[in-house]
Amino acid sequence: MNGPLRGPQILAIVLLSWLGLPAHAEDASSKPQQQAHQFETQVAPILSRHCLECHSASKTEGGLNLSRKQTALAGGDSGRAIHAGSPGDSLLWTHIESDEMPPKRAPLSDAEKKIIRTWIESGAAWTREVIDPGSHLINQSSEVWVQRLTLVEYITTVQELTGVDIATEAQRLMPPDVRADGFSNTAYSQTVDLSHVQAYAELAQRIVQKMNCTEFASRFTDCRSWDDACVNELIQRMGKRLLRGPLEPWEVDSYRQIANAVQREKGTFDEAVGYILEGMLQSPRFVYRIEKPQADQPSQYELASRLSYILWGAPPDQELIHLADAGELHGDKLHASVERLLIDPRAKSRSSRFVHQWLELERLDSLRPNSKQYPAWSPALGRDMQEETLAFFAEVAWQQQRPLADLMNAQVTVVSPRLARFYGLKAAHGKPLEGSRQVAGGSSGVLAFYDFSEGSGDVVHDRSRNDSSLYLKIQSPESVRWTSNGLVVHKSTRIFTTEPPRPMTAALRKTNEITIEAWITPQNLQQNGPARIVTFSRDTSNRNFTLGQEKKKYDARLRTKKTDRNGLPAVGSDAGQVKTQRTHVVYTKDQQGLARLYIDGQPAGERKGLGDFSNWDGEMVFGLANEVTGDRPWLGTLHSVAIYDRAFDAEEVGVQYEPIRRYDLGEIPQRGGLLTQGSTLTLGGDNASMVSRGLFVLHELLYSHVGAPPPCVDTSPVPTKPGLTQRGIALERINNASCGGCHSRFEPLAFGLERFDGIGAFSERDRHGNLLREDGEILLPGTEQAVKYKSSRQMMEILAASDRVGMGITRKLVQFAISRPLVSNDEAIVKQIHEQAQANGGTYQAVMRAIVLSDLVQKFPLSKTSR
Repeated sequence: MNGPLRGPQILAIVLLSWLGLPAHAEDASSKPQQQAHQFETQVAPILSRHCLECHSASKTEGGLNLSRKQTALAGGDSGRAIHAGSPGDSLLWTHIESDEMPPKRAPLSDAEKKIIRTWIESGAAWTREVIDPGSHLINQSSEVWVQRLTLVEYITTVQELTGVDIATEAQRLMPPDVRADGFSNTAYSQTVDLSHVQAYAELAQRIVQKMNCTEFASRFTDCRSWDDACVNELIQRMGKRLLRGPLEPWEVDSYRQIANAVQREKGTFDEAVGYILEGMLQSPRFVYRIEKPQADQPSQYELASRLSYILWGAPPDQELIHLADAGELHGDKLHASVERLLIDPRAKSRSSRFVHQWLELERLDSLRPNSKQYPAWSPALGRDMQEETLAFFAEVAWQQQRPLADLMNAQVTVVSPRLARFYGLKAAHGKPLEGSRQVAGGSSGVLAFYDFSEGSGDVVHDRSRNDSSLYLKIQSPESVRWTSNGLVVHKSTRIFTTEPPRPMTAALRKTNEITIEAWITPQNLQQNGPARIVTFSRDTSNRNFTLGQEKKKYDARLRTKKTDRNGLPAVGSDAGQVKTQRTHVVYTKDQQGLARLYIDGQPAGERKGLGDFSNWDGEMVFGLANEVTGDRPWLGTLHSVAIYDRAFDAEEVGVQYEPIRRYDLGEIPQRGGLLTQGSTLTLGGDNASMVSRGLFVLHELLYSHVGAPPPCVDTSPVPTKPGLTQRGIALERINNASCGGCHSRFEPLAFGLERFDGIGAFSERDRHGNLLREDGEILLPGTEQAVKYKSSRQMMEILAASDRVGMGITRKLVQFAISRPLVSNDEAIVKQIHEQAQANGGTYQAVMRAIVLSDLVQKFPLSKTSR
């Protein structure tokens, strides 16, 4: 070709309008149905948002409870509040009309007032026994929103459809997903701006560069002619797979224009395939899950995508597409497909994504508690807390397949050695988690990390997300074998960067510290030289560092101001330390010049007096399993390798080596369930705020709500002091006439967690010496009688036994599945989903099965406008 097509040129050809999708009118309904619809979709939400804060089962100001039909129509201390047909005689209306109610809050809008007045005038039909405020938090319709793939879904979709791992580039180029209503997949927040468009164009180009376009095209057709029929066949078949459904004729014409442009420029057929692929990877149909409501239910292909993205977070596989082709995604085959998807490992990964977002685990990445108050905190501890919650969910929901409500009280956890010590759990009381393996790269300060999970190809990707210059090129792919357990190097080859990794050199020069960590399995005990396992060097005599094997010993060399250009004198282990089994090898050097070698968590050698890295050579390359010159090969399995810009101490080396353990908490009364884990306890901040912890329980588990404090209220945290605990501070607010109405609804929900400090450590006294308690009482939303408990464990049992909590978890899963907040119209279907799931054990699998088989997924909502 005379010159390549540019991203904007391709985009101009394929960027087609998807606006103006038809709205569908609702069916006519009877007057009682209209009245029920008016009450449930207009009146009840207004009462919920503006009135139930003071007039509910838990708080009946003036003796009036508007949350129940019977009590609302009966009235309060001043008599009947609602007179059907007569707004002027209805205290509810007169107080609203005068803006007397709600007090200390914004008055109802004119539109809301009109709804209440019209409702009373038309007979005040009250068609629901109970108004649940948790069902009316969002004032939106249940319309169909076009859903953009989240960043994770985009990466997964590219990987599954093309085999290309684009994670590093996508995370660098794409704007982060916006979290809205608790999740980052909320459709209405998934907008696209110019930075997205530019990123999609660049990523499409990079994806195609990593592909073998000839081989990819051959999956769909053997025809390689410029003939329209041949090109059309390729576009139709390839497009159907990439874009998750058949192409319209005008779409085929658009992509054929790309091929025609390449042909005019004397390009090759393979170049045309590449540009067509670039176009499809930028298409709205690729980056969005576009649906066209033309009936009361999605098409078979749209349903296939709904199932796969809800259950897997990934595109439909060939089996789903084949069923859609045959129009068989219904009845027994639909049910069988759901079961197949649920037992696939991708369903488990998707559930972890849900937990990560629901509990906002990413905040632990940036959590920085007061170091003087919490010296035990470290970023690594925060990561361990994230992993505990995810592993705990996997244990309860997948390994044991228990009801999801058991997340509140399951007497089990799965933690790292570091977190076990923080919790006071003894390793002897835990059992190594079956099938788990420690990997390198699990601590802070990572500069390069390789987990060898690519599965194929000739490139090993740096997973640290820091520097693409640390990608490694395998010189002879036939000399290695990709496995699920790492990269097996069975013949001599070079696995090196294609350029000097200068950012890594600069980072290590800055700290003058280093840790090299590797999980390996040597092939034999005869390789020497030393055979290079990890090296940053120029040739056999010049290096910045090398970790190697000298027959039955390990050898580590590091260039400093006090060692020579070959890194000598080295730090070596004793003979006999090398075994032909999975081994953890760590080499560290700190700022004081102390270098140490560890084998399987134990010290194996050390040397003092090493200098700084100011004499490092910035033009060396980094590699694995050989010297740059190709004459110091190492054979064996590389499981994982990491380079850090700091020195591990002996304890951290031990933590990295020891296995994750599963602990039975039956004899440890203070632990057990989500709310006693560091990931959720840290929600309270440095002060272990009962406000934050209580609101979390109220919002995330009990799906209830309290309004924001009035603008005049000082919300600055009140510090504890001798004689004043967080409970005491909470009771002052609860007993305050102005604050108690709201605070009494949520702060007591955290009383059972009082003995846990801001980072989740357990103690019977706070830092001032105040005695802490764990007793309290819970008033569940919709009930009138509080339930007392004596300990945090009893509190967890109450929550686990509450159907309100079970429904709360179901609602969160439904919201995550359909990518939008729940609204009043959804309530009946969500209730049905929950009842069906409970009848089938209340497990994660039962809930997800009920969701995808419900009308929320199988049909379009009554308001079918697509946006």
